[in-house]
Amino acid sequence: MFIERLVSKGLSHFSYIAGNDNNAFVVDPKRDVDSYIKIAKSNCCRIRYVFETHCNEDYLIGSLELEKRTGCRIIHSSRLNFGYGEPATENDTFDIGGIRIRVIETPGHSQESLSFVLSSGEIPLAVFTGDALFYGNVGRTDLFGREKIAEYASILYDSVHGKFLSLGDGTTVYPAHGAGSACGGTMSDIAISTIGYERATNPMLGLTREEFIERKKKENIPLPPYFARMANHNLNGPRLLELSRVEPMDAPAFAGVMDNSIVVDTRSPLFFAGGHIKGSYNIWLGGLPQFAGWIIDYERDVLLVTGRREDIETAKLYLSRVGLDKVKGYLCEGIGGWINRGMPLEQSGLYTVESLNEKLKEEDLFVADVRDKEEYAEGHIPGTVNIYVGELEKRLSEVPSDRPVVSVCSTGNRSGLGASILARGGFKNIYNLIGGMTAWKEKGYPTKREQ
Repeated sequence: MFIERLVSKGLSHFSYIAGNDNNAFVVDPKRDVDSYIKIAKSNCCRIRYVFETHCNEDYLIGSLELEKRTGCRIIHSSRLNFGYGEPATENDTFDIGGIRIRVIETPGHSQESLSFVLSSGEIPLAVFTGDALFYGNVGRTDLFGREKIAEYASILYDSVHGKFLSLGDGTTVYPAHGAGSACGGTMSDIAISTIGYERATNPMLGLTREEFIERKKKENIPLPPYFARMANHNLNGPRLLELSRVEPMDAPAFAGVMDNSIVVDTRSPLFFAGGHIKGSYNIWLGGLPQFAGWIIDYERDVLLVTGRREDIETAKLYLSRVGLDKVKGYLCEGIGGWINRGMPLEQSGLYTVESLNEKLKEEDLFVADVRDKEEYAEGHIPGTVNIYVGELEKRLSEVPSDRPVVSVCSTGNRSGLGASILARGGFKNIYNLIGGMTAWKEKGYPTKREQ
């Protein structure tokens, strides 16, 4: 028997393929499915089933892709009216190559959440927990509005204590996400865990029901606007993936279609600040899956500027995982070609933590901390204002235009996106703090914590 985990970078999404005796199954597949087929083939297996733990909110699922290419069956909850696949309920079982999969209903993160217990014989070996149980945390319970948090938190408490903790301490835990995902709060950045390890170390599992509910009510996790779009597509069945060719464009051709498109520059914030196309967003390559859905209009074409030509296919793949398929072209000569053609260029400023620390003593700056509320509460530069980067474009009225603005995050990537949003909004005197709060704290500069 084999079990392999596949990680979708940027989304911190975990999917799995497992098999035995020439048969395999996949849990919560990403939209691009070649890797599952390749792994199954290398293990002399045919993919028989896809199991979906819930109607995923943060990416487009690849179940229909696998069904088209392998003829597999798709299994998901009976609690939603999915437009494809087959419904399953509590204690339904599926035998696959000597492996038994048993369905347990584990609602709380969402009403239709399922988990899948893998066993060979009578003893559970592993459980695929979806977004119900993570390493070091549990799923968020605010997807249906803050007024529903207590109700769903109580339901999730029952799922955790009534279902997961009864499986046995030796049962391996396979969640749908890891550290950095938007589908839950702070998670443990570990490679593997068991029910026993979670029982001993997961702070959410030792709380009473009342404490559990209160903790969930106090969570402040950003809710991306594209989550609703992803959930709707995944309910009805995402359209099949078509990774068409992205057109290479020289500078004049690129400039000719910019007015009707959105330009995304995936270079590092350091290079972006040195020179970029006016009006472009700076979303570093690894941040595309998580932040493109926050920022990009799904109805408009996308044009790409990258640091390396080989990054084009990666960028397109990352965008496709959140349903952004309208990638029209890329600047084939890179920003250097743009400069050599004499095309207009814009620049923005940079601060190191040393220079910002000195500047704050002598000049009135507006410092926007673009991290989420929980990160901000853990420690920020005194006097800063917290505006999450995904919400910044809609909250530009809260940023003064009569003084320099500094964008701050943990290292400089999200604040680079923040600086580009400010530039698009017409702000002129913009700076990005390179090294961010990580470097600020390392130097021992003044830091304030919130309750």
